[in-house]
Amino acid sequence: MAYRKTQRKEDSSLKRKWLLAIVAATVALALLLPSVACQPTVRVSSYTFGSTNAAATHYIAAVVMANIINTENPDIKITVAESGATHDNLIKAQAGTFDGGFAVNWDGMAMAYNGTTIDEYIAYGNWTELRIMSGYVHNYVLVVIVDEGPGAEVHTLHDLHGKKFSAGINGTATEFNFRRQLEALGIEPDWVSASYADAIAMAKELEIVGFAKAVTSIELDSSMRDLQSVRDIKILGWSEDHLEPALVATPGTSATWIPDDAIPDLPMPGFYTLGHTTGVFVTTNIAQDVVYRMVKSYVDNWGEFINAWPGGANWIPLETDLALLNEITKMVGMPPLHAGVVQLMIERGYEVSPELIGPEYNANAANS
Repeated sequence: MAYRKTQRKEDSSLKRKWLLAIVAATVALALLLPSVACQPTVRVSSYTFGSTNAAATHYIAAVVMANIINTENPDIKITVAESGATHDNLIKAQAGTFDGGFAVNWDGMAMAYNGTTIDEYIAYGNWTELRIMSGYVHNYVLVVIVDEGPGAEVHTLHDLHGKKFSAGINGTATEFNFRRQLEALGIEPDWVSASYADAIAMAKELEIVGFAKAVTSIELDSSMRDLQSVRDIKILGWSEDHLEPALVATPGTSATWIPDDAIPDLPMPGFYTLGHTTGVFVTTNIAQDVVYRMVKSYVDNWGEFINAWPGGANWIPLETDLALLNEITKMVGMPPLHAGVVQLMIERGYEVSPELIGPEYNANAANS
């Protein structure tokens, strides 16, 4: 009996301790619940932006820019999708697959906006909802010639006529523009559609006289240096009298003078090169305040962007965008800037021309 009494006392003591623990936990939870209930739920808006092939350097730029925006704005999530670049991004955005993406200014944005040149754009018609969000890099197109075999006979662009030459894969911005520029001069090479790696391999074997390649800085990239280790190479420039016909044929491209001996490891006289700008497009489906915050995020963190992607080092956000677009719109109809971009530009003291402001822009948005 004594044993049983002791057991009951122990059971009773354990039960009291257990009940006290439950009561304490219940009180703590009751105190916590009002605090949790008051915490606002963050509603995340998700967007998919098309970029390019994951092996391309511009894919890195797209990911870095998206990461900056996502980090700065917990309620915004941009997912970067691998794609076929400019035209693929624009066509998929027209179909509603993408909310925006990365594209070249004229060979892409202007064509899609005006419904010209490419069958899909023509079929879609004027894309009045298309808007420019940003540029981020200017590309210089280098015309690299193997100075051996048939390439030794090439001294000017006219000497490319009838010779095997590659400007990249059919449909890329570089290939698209370069073919039209030479066509404007009456020059018709024996075009070879090839990836950059294949063009380098063919140049080594003297199967082509050379190739055109867009670079973000005036220097030989690793593949060009690899080619140079096997073959003598040179760069063809544009003569001054050829610039106007080429620029008229591809409005939105621009000419840049490259000084003497500006290319390391390849001494040569100064020359003109043509190039194009890569940027980001969106549509009016994304609200003004959302794009305003997107753009403000990477403008205010541009140092972080160029640390990860040095190709953008010479780009001054907003300022370079506006200067470039003011020139391009003299030659071709471009999509307006997104209302969110206009808002930030005006807030930062820039004067935006009426041609670059869409009808949806709300001037009172910043004060609302």
